[in-house]
Amino acid sequence: MRRLKFILPDWDDIVDSGYDFISEKPSEGFKRDKYVNGARLWELVGNVIDGVLVSISVITKTKLNGIRSAGGVRGFMRLPSSMQVIGDCGAWQYRYMDVPPYTISEVLQYYEALGVDYGVTLDHIPLFGDSQRRIEITINNAIKMLEAWRGGNYGFRLMASVQGLTIDDYVNNLERLYKVGYRHFAIGGLARRDTKFIDELVTRIREVVSKLGDVEKVHFLGITRLSVIPKLRKLSNYVGEVSFDSSTVLRIAWTRELGNYLTTDGKAYTAIRIVERDDELMRKLRLYDEGRITYDEVMSALRSYVARIGHTHYLPYYAALLRDMPWKKCDCGVCRSIGIDVVIFRGNNRNRRRGFHNVYVFSKLLNRDELITKFTIPKLEVSTNGEGATALSSDLAVKLRGARRVLIITNCTSSKTVNINEVQKALMKHSLRMPSFDIELEDRYREVLRGFIKPAGEMYGGSFRAIKNLADELRRLGKVVDLYIISARYGLIREDYPIIPYEASLKGRDKEWIRNWSRRMGVEDKLMRVVGNGYDLVIVALPREYAHAIEGVLNRLVHEENAVLILPKSAVGKVNGVRAAIIIAGSLSARLRKIRELREIVESLAKSTLDQWLV
Repeated sequence: MRRLKFILPDWDDIVDSGYDFISEKPSEGFKRDKYVNGARLWELVGNVIDGVLVSISVITKTKLNGIRSAGGVRGFMRLPSSMQVIGDCGAWQYRYMDVPPYTISEVLQYYEALGVDYGVTLDHIPLFGDSQRRIEITINNAIKMLEAWRGGNYGFRLMASVQGLTIDDYVNNLERLYKVGYRHFAIGGLARRDTKFIDELVTRIREVVSKLGDVEKVHFLGITRLSVIPKLRKLSNYVGEVSFDSSTVLRIAWTRELGNYLTTDGKAYTAIRIVERDDELMRKLRLYDEGRITYDEVMSALRSYVARIGHTHYLPYYAALLRDMPWKKCDCGVCRSIGIDVVIFRGNNRNRRRGFHNVYVFSKLLNRDELITKFTIPKLEVSTNGEGATALSSDLAVKLRGARRVLIITNCTSSKTVNINEVQKALMKHSLRMPSFDIELEDRYREVLRGFIKPAGEMYGGSFRAIKNLADELRRLGKVVDLYIISARYGLIREDYPIIPYEASLKGRDKEWIRNWSRRMGVEDKLMRVVGNGYDLVIVALPREYAHAIEGVLNRLVHEENAVLILPKSAVGKVNGVRAAIIIAGSLSARLRKIRELREIVESLAKSTLDQWLV
């Protein structure tokens, strides 16, 4: 069985090689130019990947000039000669456009300027908009690009992008492109596909390429699920080369709440979050790393810190990390050079280095006969010595205990609890694209998608489930809860409002656009009336863009004692006379963590109430 090739997408994953971890100050060279003076993965942990994927749509003008000055991507990134460079258009970035923003000629010229080894044809993801039209755009661009590529003197191989809505689409399109002369293929549009779909797709592709016999390369774009990788290995018996690109193991270093430091024995330890700089705690962590203080001493310092900032729920995971000291057992360049700082969750220079370590570990696992794709998260049962109740959590407990009627305000999510492939099929039969902001077509969509209609509280998946679980826990405690959702398609809706599946989001929109949208949909006016209905407690949990939509309501709520606001710092600003409980949460993971903490407080209230009844 041939070795599977692991390609890393380039997202400017660069760290400061001269960073001072004690003073937390960057080097002067890095501040001047991170591209010239920064360090990349292969410069810190060696040649552990087989290449990089460079997407045209994320290359800035400044970066492009640097690439040209360096004679291409290879010189600009100081890539080892053994690594491949694959170029693609970055279709995910323009998924909401009706047509790709580039011409065939522009893409070919881009690839030549970048100096790629393989260039993926200009494609369009069919999971958005008019699916069939996008598939045809992708096919026609591939055919035209092959003609242009053959007529030019290009220094790279052309790979046909294969897109589809169904598995049959993918297979038929691959065979069609094979017939016009392609022997190199890039399978795209997989980022949102589930494991079952990808497994079945790889099986069908294996059947096809084994019959064709002379396919030279198949690359899988955007693999986010590690569990499908063993399946890709089996395909390598029938193709000259099989590769995939994935940033999953790199990015879990800072996007995953628990289990963000991987080890070759299949464990995923939890890095210690230092959200408020504490030089004394850092000093003790380093002393422990050097063997100069005991485990009990460092845990005592950590207990005090997590109690002060309200992170006591992490303590069992930190205890396992400090007991096992996995960074001491790792031979990668990152762990050897910065020691315990690799397991400190704080800032780019620690978090991204931890990501480099994870890539190093995954690369070693990839070369094993039995690839580990599911990691266990070590945890120790430890006492918090009664230090877990911070002033904030105590205050929230009082607010929650005394409230009878509760209002919760949150946002919609892109994840929907329906089979999107089936939805797309139903829409295609009626020549309709995926519903978005086109609310004027609602009646038509409801007719076509009547079998997929659900109450909003049941339709939204993903991060919405955390807030829904909080609402349900409050109801179990005997509270009357009204849950309202700011929907990019519908405006302000209750959780029981029936909706169709759709693709629309305020994410990425500027503030002026969002404010105009909010006025047009009457979001703020409606919510202001809802807020005035005499609730004992109002809980708001929103990302920045959705907070912009109700700016006036938030300006009112910050002065209300009965409000709990879980928001990014930019959504709060500088306000005088704050009476609400404001919980800063800039990222999705931080927001989810705070919502879970609220739920834990509710659960503890429920337990104390039950204990009183039992007594």
